Amino acid sequence: MKRYTFTSLLFLGIVISVFFNSCNHNVTNDPIATQVSKKIDSLHTYYDIASDNSNAKEKRLETINSFLQGTRKLEIDSLRLKGLSLYAKLLNKYKSPEKAMEQSYVLLQLAQQNQDSVYIGTALYKLGLYNKKLDNYLEAFGYYNQSFKIYRNLKDSINAGRCLMAMSNIQIALGDHNASKTTATDGLKYVENSSEYKIISGLYHGIAISFNQLKNPQKAFLWNSKVLGLLNDSIAKKKVGIHLLPVFKNTRANILAEQKKYEESIAILQSLLKDESVIKKRTRYAQILSNLGHIKFLQDPNNSESETMLLEALSIRQQEKNVFGLFASNIHLTKYYTNKDLGKAKYHAHEAYHSIKDFGDYEALLEVLTLITKLDPESLEDHQRFKEASLQLMELRKKTREIYAPTRFENENLLKENAEKNRKISEVRNENTIYLLGILLLLTGIGFIVYFFRQQMHYLNQQNKIIQFEASYETETRISKQLHDELGNDIFQLMMQYQNDPHDSQIKDKLNITYLKARDISRENNEFETGETYPEELNTMLQNYTQKGIQLIVIGFDRIDWDEVDKTIKITVYRVLQELMTNMQKHSQASLVKLKFSNTNDTLTINYSDNGVGMTEEDVKSKNGLRNTENRIRAIRGTLIFDSEKGKGFKAEIQIPNS
Repeated sequence: MKRYTFTSLLFLGIVISVFFNSCNHNVTNDPIATQVSKKIDSLHTYYDIASDNSNAKEKRLETINSFLQGTRKLEIDSLRLKGLSLYAKLLNKYKSPEKAMEQSYVLLQLAQQNQDSVYIGTALYKLGLYNKKLDNYLEAFGYYNQSFKIYRNLKDSINAGRCLMAMSNIQIALGDHNASKTTATDGLKYVENSSEYKIISGLYHGIAISFNQLKNPQKAFLWNSKVLGLLNDSIAKKKVGIHLLPVFKNTRANILAEQKKYEESIAILQSLLKDESVIKKRTRYAQILSNLGHIKFLQDPNNSESETMLLEALSIRQQEKNVFGLFASNIHLTKYYTNKDLGKAKYHAHEAYHSIKDFGDYEALLEVLTLITKLDPESLEDHQRFKEASLQLMELRKKTREIYAPTRFENENLLKENAEKNRKISEVRNENTIYLLGILLLLTGIGFIVYFFRQQMHYLNQQNKIIQFEASYETETRISKQLHDELGNDIFQLMMQYQNDPHDSQIKDKLNITYLKARDISRENNEFETGETYPEELNTMLQNYTQKGIQLIVIGFDRIDWDEVDKTIKITVYRVLQELMTNMQKHSQASLVKLKFSNTNDTLTINYSDNGVGMTEEDVKSKNGLRNTENRIRAIRGTLIFDSEKGKGFKAEIQIPNS
């Protein structure tokens, strides 16, 4: 039996040996397989040459074309996808963003055919990048958003964070700083605990810029400190790139200037001008020099250095043909000359306008048109340009928010699902009574605090309720009077007219007029959202009053961080401005209205002015609507000051503490 088994195994071993030798012989001696293998090796050589930055432009483009031709002949889509991605990158570098976009579309189509999600995400990101280079902000934002969703679903947190950083930067370019810091904060959720320091620093930097633009330099300084703190780590500094350190320091100088800490700001900029890397990069040197001249001017408008610095920076930027740098220099010079030489101020303002007007940068257009209309308030043409740019910018911001809003909703649902899973795991693992004891101690402390402050708060609440009741009562009284005086009388007259002559042709026209009055009353007292869409709703309400040839200029509206404003304050601001605009439309005969928003020292300030007929102090006191606005403002501890004379227009200043 044993002998039989041994013989069988020996025979089986011989058979297996012969089989493998046969297979090896077939593979190594198959001429077609050998030829294909050599062609693939050749393709990899082409790709390596095209990828090498040290090679010349012509050589890189020639070899990537050879690579793509080879992948098409061999019908190897995985290699072709890889080649198309590199080809788009090289075209952007050596040809133009338009050429790069063409190949990115080809890459996207092939990736979709192969259902390759990684390359779909890559192609969409590239389309976002090249559209942004062409100032197609809305298209770029849409492609970045699609790319983000692909990477999010692939659980590729690094590329998801990179997409959100790119989207946040577009919102900064559009001046939508509230939305930008929200998007950037979302991006940090994906990368903050990773070693992707370049993306992290970019998100920190974007948030710092947004807070500074929203006139919150304290928070801007905090986020800028996060960036600079990150670069204290040698590994992080290497990944981010030492060349970006002057950018972050320049931002710090601007933040300090916003806080009026001019000496600290100037010291940073002066040290940067001595940095070898800054001196070599002329465009950056000009940027820092121009900022230094501007901040020295802010510190002392009569200093002798500012003009020299600003003009030198302008000259460098002219030599370098730096369009956006020229815009910034001319803006600084406009501000410098405004109270010194009106002719030069106007010249540089218009130079800034002409340098930027064809780039579709509506945020920059608004900045320069604000200066131009201030220097020449009688120019209706410039006011119209301001209005058109403002409306286009608001529309772009609205559309980008509409693109990201559903995506963000999906993100929140996913985060909630993950949080729920983590919560359940935590409940199983942690049954510790220390938390309960801490809660009990906290509640006890709160109880004592409530006890001591309850009487005082009760008194204050009673006072506020009285004021709010007065405001509500006056509003209801006004509506009742409108219904009685404006609608009731009209309807009664129509009834009498109908009884006298049912076929009177004027009845239809009068009915239409009565309907329009009813619609206006409804519009003045309609409900509105106080959430994320509040800025759009408030802006739409204001724009509704410009339909009869009235010019409306709004300054600083987008600098207000409306997300941080209390709901009650939002409602009050909406109703008070609505009352002022209604009063203007009905009584002032104004052709130009100006609203200026600012938020400093935790106080929201709104200045209203028009060029109407004005009114006396007695007229102001006699108008129920204006008295009602005073009650509304008093109810939230604010102040409302009217300034008006007959024939000199109407002005009002609203101040509301928002802390």
